[in-house]
Amino acid sequence: MTYINRYKKWRKLGMELNNKLINEIPRDVFLESAKDLRMIGKDGIIVSNSEDELSYVMDRAINDIMIEGKRYIELYIDRYSKFSTSEEKKILNAVKNSCCSLFMVEGIKVSEGLHLIDVFSNERLFLIDISLSQTAEIGYLIASRVISIDDINFTSGCVCIFANEYLTQLKDNFTNLFEKKKHLMTWQEMMQRYNPYFFKMMKQTGVDIDFSTVIERE
Repeated sequence: MTYINRYKKWRKLGMELNNKLINEIPRDVFLESAKDLRMIGKDGIIVSNSEDELSYVMDRAINDIMIEGKRYIELYIDRYSKFSTSEEKKILNAVKNSCCSLFMVEGIKVSEGLHLIDVFSNERLFLIDISLSQTAEIGYLIASRVISIDDINFTSGCVCIFANEYLTQLKDNFTNLFEKKKHLMTWQEMMQRYNPYFFKMMKQTGVDIDFSTVIERE
């Protein structure tokens, strides 16, 4: 099986599991996630400009909001892992171990994915994303949660894109914050708590990419 086919297999399974997770998330967790993303109106209702924006709320609710000391993805695994298939367990654990970061596009393999470098750790990876490979440009900055499984890397589906000119601002925000917080939390815990910064900055400065014109080939 080629890595593109493996990607499609895990992506499909991930989306199916994501729907199961969403159906059971408590309402107050959704509201807390939306509040962090500044998507709560004066009447306490979630306000979004598009259905796509709601995916950011769901992604944060699943992966970042703490419930009695655990994230929802961890609680779901504790509760349902014994009923899951081996493949479901594998991707659930991959999601649990994923973390948001900021990457720069170093190269593009059209119709397959992007060569990225993590601007904080300098780690390089190949991200499989057919849509982004047809729309992104070298030098773009991509903030996203990356899931790694079966020797492939792909996003959780929520991506914030910026022009290269924002690199210093975005990078310094987190490096300076960590200097203040490192006695209280790990780097991953800091990114978990404060990654909504990327979404809020994207709303102000992000690159506008129209994904509706990109059709992912089967």
